[in-house]
Amino acid sequence: MDRHFAQRSRRHVVVLGILLATLPTVCIGAPPSPIASTIETIVTRMRSELSIESLLSADAATVERFVTEADRDVLGTRYWSFTASVPCRVFVMRHTAQATPPFWLDARGFTRTDLRVRNEEYEYEVWQKDFPAGRIGLGINGFDRHRPHYFVCVQPAQTGSALRLSEFDPPGQVLSTMREGASIYHDWPDLVLTSVPETLKGAILLPTIRGRAREAHLIGGFRTTPFPASGKPDLIALSWSGDPRTTQTVQWRTLASVKSGRLRWRPAPSPVVRDPRVKRRQAQEAWRTVAATHEDLRDARILNNPVVRRFTATISGLRPGVAYEYSVGSPGGSWSAPATFRTAPAAPRSFSFVWLSDTHNRPDTAPLLERALKTHPDAAFCAITGDLVGTGQHRDDWDQFFTHVGSFARTRPIVPAIGNHDTIDGLGAGLYLAHFGLPRNGAPGLQPERSYHFTYGNALFVVLDCTDSVEAQRPWLERVLRASKVTWKFALFHFPPYALSEDYPDIQREWCPLFERYGVDLVLSGHVHHLQRTHPIRNGRVAPPGARAPIYMTTVAVGQGKTIDAVPSNSAIAMEPGPPLYHAFRMTPTTLTMECRDATGRVWDTLTLRK
Repeated sequence: MDRHFAQRSRRHVVVLGILLATLPTVCIGAPPSPIASTIETIVTRMRSELSIESLLSADAATVERFVTEADRDVLGTRYWSFTASVPCRVFVMRHTAQATPPFWLDARGFTRTDLRVRNEEYEYEVWQKDFPAGRIGLGINGFDRHRPHYFVCVQPAQTGSALRLSEFDPPGQVLSTMREGASIYHDWPDLVLTSVPETLKGAILLPTIRGRAREAHLIGGFRTTPFPASGKPDLIALSWSGDPRTTQTVQWRTLASVKSGRLRWRPAPSPVVRDPRVKRRQAQEAWRTVAATHEDLRDARILNNPVVRRFTATISGLRPGVAYEYSVGSPGGSWSAPATFRTAPAAPRSFSFVWLSDTHNRPDTAPLLERALKTHPDAAFCAITGDLVGTGQHRDDWDQFFTHVGSFARTRPIVPAIGNHDTIDGLGAGLYLAHFGLPRNGAPGLQPERSYHFTYGNALFVVLDCTDSVEAQRPWLERVLRASKVTWKFALFHFPPYALSEDYPDIQREWCPLFERYGVDLVLSGHVHHLQRTHPIRNGRVAPPGARAPIYMTTVAVGQGKTIDAVPSNSAIAMEPGPPLYHAFRMTPTTLTMECRDATGRVWDTLTLRK
């Protein structure tokens, strides 16, 4: 776990304009910004002349060869702009460890001062320039994706003048005051300024997000996917967007040259039938079909597969507890080999499911799921509590993730929760949402499918988005928990309320009392890369023996994290660095059992609960 990624926003400050300014990776229904268009033009020039190997190793000098004066004008003035009501002085705080200052600072007449601004992590040098009243435009952070992005403050040129800033592009700019304790990155609000020169205090502060450094990322920004698409459907995966008893959503991808997609299905032949006549009759049963919708996922920096077409189709009206055979493809084109899925039972029955966290598109996931199917061949689905990939805006990371979960995901749904890596650097969860079809019954005010809930058998599963506003989801969470009368209740989200290395007091304050009040049995999280299971906890303390209270668990599918100093007294089990792990749960009407194993089958933890 990268400490930089550990910080989360306690308020929803995703700025749509900032998202649209990035080089497009997902079709989001809006025209690209001037920056995105210019970068895409530069990429096209580079791809037309350079080999894949040269692009992958391109340095600053290589990139500069393909940047025209017209490009420099756009990249130096139209990246971040606003209107000042009176003459003003603009200060740009640039991280001192950045190898090369943004080209436009010198070119536009900014002067480097002796001033320094600091926070707990970084030191920034201060550049300044005076502007008349009117439109002011600033440039890109650089071509190198230097992550501590510059930030800006503005003062009136004349002391005592009333300065008003307006007409921001990207829109939605949040304004603050330059002072010690001020936050400069929306995606890392806990990182605050610790040292501000007196001459800058009180200026209008323009915070940003670190993800903006990706918008012009060309040096080290080109990639190849190890799993390029073809004309044949692949990366086939199941999810639920409706009732697990009667619906099934299927997604897959092809090259963008495949114009349309369809899903066909029929009841699966019974494996216990031996009569050859019955078998033939089952095999000849007609397929039913449904048309798929599609979305083109574009990333010009993926050199060997910049565009893929992602298809989604949902079947409804299925019978509960029935196995179905399905295939995906296109009329006149290729079809996938048949696979099967089973709908949830109509009435509560015993069932099992698998839980992972922090898969980070690593190959460790495949052997874990292979072992899970050996120990729990009846597993109904796999829940993954965040950080499915390393960089949520990299489509090649998703290519790897779905390859590693492929054998499992073709026959059993994936139930995901958003982690900070899936929506990294404040850039949103566009690719996460594009790759799953999920219930749209989540918290009001949140983007649909970022939070949701469903019931399977005698268990409720509530999936929350802890990278967004924790407080805003509380009323919805309470309504869902209060309305459910099932035997077992699970809450799934990425940041753990109680952990070995860091706690999350906002989650403890807003959600944990509801878990206690409405009988949530298990809270499943990840993020900290440790194995941990607490004792039952109530009011922040270990509950008395025999008392009903939630148990909090964390796991990790890529091996354990850093060594811990001490095991908290609230932990029933806690493990320092170790192997990748999975958990498997089995529920009956009266008993819940859990076992945690690694890919060799070794058992690391067990648990039994009874009601």
